[in-house]
Amino acid sequence: VPVSPRAIGIDFGSTNSAAAVLDHDGRPRILTTPEGTTTMPSMVGLIPEHGRVRAVVGEAARDLAAREPELVITGIKRLLGRRADDPEIQRWALGLPFEVVAAANGDAWVRVRHIEVAPPVVAAVILAELRANARRFLDDEVDEAVITVPARFDARQRQAVKDAAAIAGLRVRRLVSEPTAAALGHGAHRGVDRRYAVCDLGGGTFDVSLCDVADGIFEVLATAGDPLLGGDDVDRVVAEQFVAQLRGTGVDVARHPPARRRLTAEAQRIKHALSEHASADARVDGVMAGLDLRRTVRRDELELWSAPVIRRLEAPCHAALTRAGLGAADLDEVLLVGGMTRMPAVRRKLAQALGREPTVIPNPDEVVAVGAAIEMARLEGRIDGVLLLDVTAQDLAIAAAGGGADVIVAAGSVVPTREHRLLTTQHDGQRELVFTLLEGAAAAPGQDQLLARYQLSELPTAPAGDVLVLVEVTVDVDGTSRVTASELVSGERPPIRIIGHAGLAPVALAELARTIAEWRAP
Repeated sequence: VPVSPRAIGIDFGSTNSAAAVLDHDGRPRILTTPEGTTTMPSMVGLIPEHGRVRAVVGEAARDLAAREPELVITGIKRLLGRRADDPEIQRWALGLPFEVVAAANGDAWVRVRHIEVAPPVVAAVILAELRANARRFLDDEVDEAVITVPARFDARQRQAVKDAAAIAGLRVRRLVSEPTAAALGHGAHRGVDRRYAVCDLGGGTFDVSLCDVADGIFEVLATAGDPLLGGDDVDRVVAEQFVAQLRGTGVDVARHPPARRRLTAEAQRIKHALSEHASADARVDGVMAGLDLRRTVRRDELELWSAPVIRRLEAPCHAALTRAGLGAADLDEVLLVGGMTRMPAVRRKLAQALGREPTVIPNPDEVVAVGAAIEMARLEGRIDGVLLLDVTAQDLAIAAAGGGADVIVAAGSVVPTREHRLLTTQHDGQRELVFTLLEGAAAAPGQDQLLARYQLSELPTAPAGDVLVLVEVTVDVDGTSRVTASELVSGERPPIRIIGHAGLAPVALAELARTIAEWRAP
């Protein structure tokens, strides 16, 4: 089979992102950045200059953050598909150097000075840079990708990733859950049949997936997670300790974003060092004029400060076991993925929660991208004997006007799947019918679970209840949904119009692609 270098595997992370391919000999290869690193910071700087906006990404954005943190967007993955009025988002946004604002449809957007931008557009800048790096590395065009997402990403979040890829000029061959990709990258398909718990703790999200691997078939049994738990939270609590120390000098560094950003960067460095050493020296010269930071931090201090964050790892582990109907004794192996799993306290907590010592993966920052590249090679027909069976993360429900929500696709359903519901008119001569597609554990009507609101028109004139409409909801392998409808008496498909939706309008993607091309132009 001819090998095409035009497709890559991408691990789009909250803190760092990576891309990989399978070489001609079938060996995975992580693509390096121009700086020679295998991962790229998931950071985007938006610089207003001369009447236009210039975007910088990766290491250049990290450098900019040290000088002008209010221009740099970090952790954008946490905002994909989220609403601005979500209490979790509002708590997370406190203290950020950029603003989180509400779009017209209630989605969470970001504001950098006067620039308001949707999270998929920021994510697209990151994906476009990964694509450009791959083109330089492979000396060929790149236009397709398998992209990994947290297992608990819902349909809105998954669609936001697809929108970001489209804006970046990439066609998504498949979205794969990060824990599944990690197991694949680890080589689970080549070993004996086993039941795995894969724990993925990165900069911004935590996922637990339980999966059976037998004869190359990966079957996800259950998933759980916390979309707002990651290494960034540990950085924040360490930085708070530094701020408190300097506050003792009479200066409140928290009121000065550039100084706060430098302390957060030092907190991250100290966190990394304490994964290998019992103590580390924090040092930041010139935090502000005439103010320096000097402090020796012990590992036990770090663990004390971060204990409330690390305790949050337990609940998703227990939830995944409960959903799968399993106990810790039913697991054969625990795999740890993501840079935060290098922290000894994290490893201990996960071992305690899942009842066995975890397997240490030597390259936890790269294994997810490798798994994505292997899945891309499978889709291209370059490898066989592997099949990924994923499940829906949340309930999907339909709510018709005047009625309650009816779950149509239950959480944990194997995808792809297709389900139907019958709706009928409520009034004599009713020519239109409105219904809403909702998502979430409660699946109750309300903007917080809205995926889309649909309007069917040109229905036959008939007494109430005589017009029957069959609504079909399809969830594809990526976990994104599509809705169609047909009127059963006539057999016609009535015109269906989306009158309210979360996320970006499809017609806007081409214009947004031109926008980020202008931002990234030299």
